[in-house]
Amino acid sequence: MIFINTVKLIIDAWDPIELFPYAPNDEYHSEIREIEQLLDSIKYKEELPDGIYSIFMESFGKHTFHKTKNECAMIAQKILDQFDTI
Repeated sequence: MIFINTVKLIIDAWDPIELFPYAPNDEYHSEIREIEQLLDSIKYKEELPDGIYSIFMESFGKHTFHKTKNECAMIAQKILDQFDTI
């Protein structure tokens, strides 16, 4: 549960489709859950950035989600850094 809250804090701070402060607090709930599942299933941490990119692209589409794979890599690293400290 601590890890999920950490992922939520990172994703909400990133706000990849720039909905806050107008969106509800659980706006990225399903994407955060998918990231949690991804973290449980990946074999190599290098898979996380592409996974995050795919999750948000599938959820919001290319007309709404404009972040690059490089930006997703930075978010993935933030998540992994927190995971290493938990």
